[in-house]
This record gives sequence, structure tokens and C-alpha cells, in this order.
Amino acid sequence: MNPIVKKDILNVLHQAIEIVKNRQLYKLRELSDHVIHNASIFQDKESVTIAVTIYSLSKIYQSSNNIDKFVLPHLMNAVAALEKGILNKYESEIKHLITDISKKDKKTNLYVQQVLERAQIKKASKMFEHGISMGQVADTLGISLWDLMDYVGKTKIVDRFDYKTDVSEKLEFTRGLFK
Repeated sequence: MNPIVKKDILNVLHQAIEIVKNRQLYKLRELSDHVIHNASIFQDKESVTIAVTIYSLSKIYQSSNNIDKFVLPHLMNAVAALEKGILNKYESEIKHLITDISKKDKKTNLYVQQVLERAQIKKASKMFEHGISMGQVADTLGISLWDLMDYVGKTKIVDRFDYKTDVSEKLEFTRGLFK
């Protein structure tokens, strides 16, 4: 794992622990947005996974009040494993975090899957907005290119790109092709 990414993920996990302890759960979404910046630069699965996980937690906390007893131990164990450099233990803790939340309620399992899918697509659109190609983003996150294109098409992301082209230059170039 890239040392810069590792440091940032540790910082995010420490912040997430404090947010959950202080019940300031609205800050979890802001925190996930911060992580996506690294994901767009380094294009690593660890940053994307933690961004999606934190975003999912923010959504789940909106519908369920008493899940911090499941969340905190996993977050703390993930931090400890990452600080020691035990990546497979870290990844296992993040996976168990989602699994334990899903077991709490039968509806939650379905909700978690929907949130994870939507979160991945939303975060993928953010990566696209940072300049990474749609194909590369879809491949990195393991999502359908069509789902990503559908989501981006419904947003104003593409409209924000600044295209600096001169129509007269395009016409001149095109005419030159047919001479």
C-alpha cells in the first residue's frame, strides 16, 4: 500500500472513530468525500473501499440508531492492523464491519447492498469528475460502465467540463480532410 494512502486512510479511520463516538454522524459523508480525492489520484482499491464504507455507514446511520457497538470495534481493529502493516487483517475487519451491520436486521442486509452499489457508482462519478476516464473508473471499482454512464448522464458533471474549441478551426480542419 502506498505510504501516503496508508497515512490518509489511518487519519480517516481515526476521524470516523471520533465521529461515531461523539454521535456526529452527519460528518461521515464529508469524510468519505475526502478519501475519494486519494482514490482519484492513486486509483487504489483501499482508498475506494474505505470511501464507500464510510459513505455506507453514513447512510446506514440515518436508518438505524444503535449500530455503533458493532462499528467501533471493527474500526479500532482496522486501525490497529493497518498501523502494524497487517493488510489482510485490515481488509478482513472492513469486510466484517459490513457483514455485522447486515446481520443486525434482515432489511439492513438488502439496504447495505443497495447503499454499497449506489455509493460505488456515486464515488466513481466523483473520480470521473477528477479526470479519470469512465472505463478506468468502472474497471477499478468493478462496476458496470453502463451504470456509471447512466448516473453521470443524469448529473451535470459533463456540463462542468470546459471545452475550449474554436468552431472555425474545426471547420477548417474538416475541409482540409476532404481536399
